[in-house]
Amino acid sequence: MMKKLLFISILFYAINVTAQVTTWQGPEGFASNKYYSVKVNGVKVPVYDTPIASYAVFDFTGQVTLEVNTMYDVRWVDIRPLKSALKPEYTDDNSFKFTMNRPENISLELNGRIRQQPLFIFSGNPEKEKPSKSDKNVVWFEGGKLYKDVKLELKDNQTVYIEGGAVVQGYIFAEGKKNIKILGRGILDGSFNKTTEGNKNRFIHLENCENIAINDIVLHNGTTWQVALFHCNKAEINGIRIVSESANDDGLDIFRCTNVVVDGVFAHTKDDCVAIKSGGNYPADHPTDNILVKNCVFWNSIWGNAIEIGFELYSNEVKNIRFENIDIIHVEDGATISIHNAGQAHVHNVVFENIRVEDSRQKLFDVAIFYSQWGPDGIRDPEFIKKNYLHGAWDGVQKPPAGKEAYHSTFRGKVSNIVFKDIHVVGGLMPFSVFHGFDKQKNVSGVTIENLTYMGKRLTTTEEAKIRQQNTEKLIIK
Repeated sequence: MMKKLLFISILFYAINVTAQVTTWQGPEGFASNKYYSVKVNGVKVPVYDTPIASYAVFDFTGQVTLEVNTMYDVRWVDIRPLKSALKPEYTDDNSFKFTMNRPENISLELNGRIRQQPLFIFSGNPEKEKPSKSDKNVVWFEGGKLYKDVKLELKDNQTVYIEGGAVVQGYIFAEGKKNIKILGRGILDGSFNKTTEGNKNRFIHLENCENIAINDIVLHNGTTWQVALFHCNKAEINGIRIVSESANDDGLDIFRCTNVVVDGVFAHTKDDCVAIKSGGNYPADHPTDNILVKNCVFWNSIWGNAIEIGFELYSNEVKNIRFENIDIIHVEDGATISIHNAGQAHVHNVVFENIRVEDSRQKLFDVAIFYSQWGPDGIRDPEFIKKNYLHGAWDGVQKPPAGKEAYHSTFRGKVSNIVFKDIHVVGGLMPFSVFHGFDKQKNVSGVTIENLTYMGKRLTTTEEAKIRQQNTEKLIIK
């Protein structure tokens, strides 16, 4: 018996010895303990506050214990995504702890109040390779320093490295460049960015670029579109974390691009978490094509949608788009998964698979073709919008002027061959869904919904799934 107990004790000690935690000290005065203090295996981790949430960033291997102390009286903590299966242990009225065995991005929500300054834990694997600080093609922002009013235009073959603990206030942009990278564990702070200077002051604005990598940085308090790729080819966006709550703060806008992979992103935004678009003054035969979004966690606030294709779809085709293995932890308004076609595009070959929905307050699936102020024939006159606005399930959607329905139909596209597979609503109420074509010709067709469940129950009819159809054909639930 003594030998067995001794073995267990030695094993426990070995596990703790092999655990490795990496943290970074931020600039003086930028971190805060107003709402939270966090320790990982006894090591204090800086906490950063935004107007909507706080967050802590660290890397680790092995097994770690997180201790959280907060100004709030804690009666309950929800840890999302729910699939993480992490359970808090309450240590006193203002503290709790839990154990993590693998790095992940999680949301800690106190007392069932999702707007009571949740705490996000952003943990990752240790960096394997860093660029060389002495490389002339590397722009290096050093950890622990605050860089103000940065307006950085990138060149070909250039790498931006934001070291852990660095805070860069400003924006990064490039046009017509190749082989560019934006990397690191530091923070890009958009608190002071405004939509001026031709919109190039979005957090990251890349136009007509090729071979792009954006990895691991934190986007803090965005005030405009945050990662905006326009007419780019071959881009990989991995592991970035987005925390904002501002008008028009889309997390990721992939705009008339081809061959893009988005992997492991966490996004809390007021507007769309991710939006796939095909607007702009590009030839109509330049499609949006081959986009993959996977392994992400999304929280969409009171505007926009969690996953969006639209509104600006002006190319002839928007095709070969796939979303897989995604946790949508909150959608406070709008749609969970949407295709909003306000343009001429034929949207086809789109798959949404293995998506878990924890809390969605309005729409689950929203696939619609309509007349909108954001379309190529849209009228943005305030008086017209006021008179013709549809006060209903959609934002920015209008009734076509009387007698002009056929004219506006010529500007509309179609939606076809759409698959929703293994979509699981695991909490909250069951949202409704809408499939809406513009007319009988410009319609929605060929929609397959396979293995849709609500709280574990498979839904096999449109009535069970709360689906309304209009100008839609060949919708199958199985």
